[in-house]
Amino acid sequence: MASVTYGYGYKMFKYFNKTYALSEQTPPPDVKDAFSLFAEGADFMSADQLLRFLHEHQLELDYTAEDSNRVIETFMQSRTENAECDSDNNGLTLDEFFRFLFLVDFNDALKSKVHQDMNAPLSHYFIYTGHNSYLTGNQLSSDCSDVPIIKALQLGVRVIELDLWPNSTRDDIDVVHGRTLTAPVSLIQCLKSIKEYAFVKSEYPLIITLEDHLTPPLQAKVAEMVAQVFGDMLYYPETDLLTEFPTPESPNGNDLDEESLNARDKKPDQQGAPEYKRLITIHAGKPKGPVKDHLNVVGGVKRLSLSEQELERASTTYGSDIVRFTQKNIIRVYPKGTRVNSSNYRPHIGWIYGAQMVAFNMQGHGKSLWFMQGMFRSNGGCGYVKKPSFLIEQGPDDEVFDPKKPMPVQKTLTVKVYMGNGWSTDFSKTHFDAFSPPDFYTKVCIVGVPADNMNKKTRIIQDDWFPVWDEEFEFPLCVPELALLWIEVREYDKHEKDDFGGQSCLPISELRSGFRVVPLFDEKGEQLKSVKLLMREQVMSKQTYSVCFCWRRRFKLALAEAPSEIKTLFEEYSENEIMTPSHLKRFLVEVQKQEKATEEEAQAIIDSFRHFHRRGVGLNLESFFKYLFSDDNPPLLPSHGVYHDMTLPLSHYFIYTGHNSYLTGNQLSSDCSDVPIINALKRGVRVIELDIWPNAAKDNIDVLHGRTLTAPVELIRCLRSIKEYAFVASEYPVVITLEDHLTPDLQAKVAEMVANTFGDILFTPNTESVKEFPSPESLKRRIIISTKPPKEYLGAKEKDKGDDSQNEKGKGDDSLRGKGSGDDEAWGKEVPSLKGGTIEDYKDNNVDEEDLNDEEEFDESDKLPHNEAPEYRHLIAIHAGKPKGGLEECLKVDPDKVRRLSLSEQQLEKAAINHGKQIVRFTQRNILRVYPKGTRIDSSNYNPLIGWMHGAQMVAFNMQGHGRSLWLMHGMFRANGGCGYVKKPDFLLENGPDNEVFDPKAKLPVKTTLKVTVYMGEGWYYDFKHTHFDQYSPPDFYTRVGIAGVPSDTVMKKTKAIEDNWLPTWNETFEFPLTVPELALLRIEVHEYDMSEKDDFGGQTCLPIRELRSGIRAIPLNSQKGEKYPSVKLLMRFEFIN
Repeated sequence: MASVTYGYGYKMFKYFNKTYALSEQTPPPDVKDAFSLFAEGADFMSADQLLRFLHEHQLELDYTAEDSNRVIETFMQSRTENAECDSDNNGLTLDEFFRFLFLVDFNDALKSKVHQDMNAPLSHYFIYTGHNSYLTGNQLSSDCSDVPIIKALQLGVRVIELDLWPNSTRDDIDVVHGRTLTAPVSLIQCLKSIKEYAFVKSEYPLIITLEDHLTPPLQAKVAEMVAQVFGDMLYYPETDLLTEFPTPESPNGNDLDEESLNARDKKPDQQGAPEYKRLITIHAGKPKGPVKDHLNVVGGVKRLSLSEQELERASTTYGSDIVRFTQKNIIRVYPKGTRVNSSNYRPHIGWIYGAQMVAFNMQGHGKSLWFMQGMFRSNGGCGYVKKPSFLIEQGPDDEVFDPKKPMPVQKTLTVKVYMGNGWSTDFSKTHFDAFSPPDFYTKVCIVGVPADNMNKKTRIIQDDWFPVWDEEFEFPLCVPELALLWIEVREYDKHEKDDFGGQSCLPISELRSGFRVVPLFDEKGEQLKSVKLLMREQVMSKQTYSVCFCWRRRFKLALAEAPSEIKTLFEEYSENEIMTPSHLKRFLVEVQKQEKATEEEAQAIIDSFRHFHRRGVGLNLESFFKYLFSDDNPPLLPSHGVYHDMTLPLSHYFIYTGHNSYLTGNQLSSDCSDVPIINALKRGVRVIELDIWPNAAKDNIDVLHGRTLTAPVELIRCLRSIKEYAFVASEYPVVITLEDHLTPDLQAKVAEMVANTFGDILFTPNTESVKEFPSPESLKRRIIISTKPPKEYLGAKEKDKGDDSQNEKGKGDDSLRGKGSGDDEAWGKEVPSLKGGTIEDYKDNNVDEEDLNDEEEFDESDKLPHNEAPEYRHLIAIHAGKPKGGLEECLKVDPDKVRRLSLSEQQLEKAAINHGKQIVRFTQRNILRVYPKGTRIDSSNYNPLIGWMHGAQMVAFNMQGHGRSLWLMHGMFRANGGCGYVKKPDFLLENGPDNEVFDPKAKLPVKTTLKVTVYMGEGWYYDFKHTHFDQYSPPDFYTRVGIAGVPSDTVMKKTKAIEDNWLPTWNETFEFPLTVPELALLRIEVHEYDMSEKDDFGGQTCLPIRELRSGIRAIPLNSQKGEKYPSVKLLMRFEFIN
């Protein structure tokens, strides 16, 4: 426990003081454990034990016994001076060990020496660069001086910018920000200060960039000044045209000059002084014309200057060209002209494209400048930081790094913030709070490429000058080489902006592992005298695991290797270890069952994988394996696109259908929005459901889930979003089903909204009754409205009988009883089986014939009210509703017209018990919509096969959730090019010789057997952080493979678990006999075995078996929400045995 040493008194009111105790900090538990471990339980840690701690825990392998002895001698001397007991004991106490960890000189978080290769060309380094280095303040009216130049050099800045102008008498040279109110400083004063301070911080070359606005005589005078001031320190190039820049090591301790010609002040044919030109090592200029023209350099090397805005614009189109340019040439980025207050920009916009000179206003302060200071704490603070190799090197096809391309996680940074101190020394007691000690918290953030940017923070520690947080954070990093760890301490203020308590930025590539002290800096970047944090940072590859707080275990990451069967096939279909186009064509025909494959297609495959094979004549084993495991070898039929016959009536298709499409979450209290509608349309959903109600003022229309706590969204917003996104995923028609709860005047308003929003793309039928629905082909890029014909608005009737929406979601109290079937929990419970038990389930639920009247009855013989809105009725293309009477009446087929019928999942299952064949017959011409039962308040879903096996076209699902049932829905509608319409199997559409229809309950013979081989998987290493599945070792993956279909086909099987391997190889085969393959889906899931908890989810997909390609295929896996992982996939083989 902490011991109280003294206190601070705070004036609470006019007459009262309150004293807060200041406590000494004690070591956190991790430090105590480390001391105990390395001191082997003793009270003192010897020099040998300290050295072991430094080697094994801190990973300081360069430390020697002499270093550990020096540490102990330092503390023993302190004991002697303070006459402490145990002054003769040759070792560190726990308290001394704790104090040692807080010593910046011994235990800083960064490496203190230049350690990078300094023999590469200057273009291979980020260089600490100033902008308008002579300005003391803003860009318009501040003084010009050598003082900010001196300060910049003392910080380690290596590029100083001077703007040269004639003085007022035109006989000498001033440094001034031209055409502003800034006061000048003489050039000679700046040069002398540069000479004096150039190498106080770093011995590596200083570059002076001259913005030249001079006449040739004054240029000659500048040349004379520069030569006299710098003498032998000045670097002269051997030739006017350099083919490669010199290295930082070669002109060590020298000044390099640059010249930048300003187009406004110097004509192209104007001659410069030859002695002035001889000074210039790095030739520069601001381009005229498109940036693209200046990114192709032939012969020599040069420097190109772009403003931050110009770079951002150019990078959107020419990002790869900029990276390629900076591999040999130099780009200087400078602040945009509107930064008159000398603010700065995010430096990463330059660094991620390889820009060497990201020029900053060093006289200011702020977060951007902190990031700049953080980057150049690297490499001993010498002002030169070697660019990552990926910004310098090219790939096998001369490709370069693309900052916009999605990148996998490479490493994970673990940061633990233990405690901080020093504020009571560096700040007055009322600096943060006039009435009590401060309430500190720490922000821990990553600044880097956009994918890596992340902000986290500790809890607030109240009323304490010595806060102890003891909190740990993890940061997955895609580009750790460019990432900075940004630490900022703030003092919480509930009434005003939180106060600043110190900051630091640390380059992650330079972080030292273990317990480290992190000194903090003020807002201007100057180090605070006493304020520091004790932290632990650890950058781990995905193969490094912490066994405990100080021990790590490393697992070897194997390379993906072709399974034995692939090797055997390669040997069979190749000659002399090369697979030629003719060999590959034979493989495609015989193994992959691509009967129409040609040698031209085989050659195209070989060409696309040429960087993996030699001599370009064919595929070797590696490139053949890469092809099989690539996106060029998918499991479905990509070349077909939409290939089903789309000219049949709508009733002949399964249609991708949403339920309550506007809800963002659960059915009772989530928000209503157009966002889930947009998401559904982007996925290819073709039926959008909107519940329309009068708004609060009864003068407009809202979309909401009636009689719940859901927050409404305006109908017009939903309609506009539907119009914008309706055909981004598919050009086939979108059906909008309207659940109508409106008065006739509001119905008329809806009709006007719909007509005005959709215009010519709205399909309006010529007649109210049609004998056959139109086809998807005839309705391409059209919007269709489906609802019940308008009825008289009777508020009392609604209260007495309920309405479509409310009843559809469950009768009264049912939706509030909490009987949700939560298939969305975790990664989803198993899909409800259609085998057995369902009848009893419904008996238990007391579902009777009356429950079939789930929607308000509409008897066509009833006389329609006279106050209906005719323009609203005219919109309806697909009429919905139930005739009065029981199930027999509902399922009657009228030869003169077609309609849409809605049943809940429960109603359908009960009806299917005795009327299955009638339902099939009904759906041959009419449309059946199935919707979730009312107790699914969590927006879970049901088994869609119950609808599909009875021919139901619109199996309506809650698309905003996730879970196995929804995965089946996604799987079905991957068919037919993902257009949202899948032609029903012929047996659901045709009658037999005795007019009989398909009987879903009949026992059927096996039509085919699907043989599935699961070879291996890859990609988790890139798409998940390394401790996602297991804190202590690589994952133990297994694969579940099965069939979702009619009851007799439904089954799940699984492979064995492969331990501690990011690249699992199973090589297991399963067989699945199928009676109705036309409705079957292949279910694939990967899980990570966990003996103590629930197995972790590792990816899933569902594939329609009737579209499955035979042969060896790469199977991309998806997340729980159905989003494709960037890298995770399986290699599998599919064979159909008849």
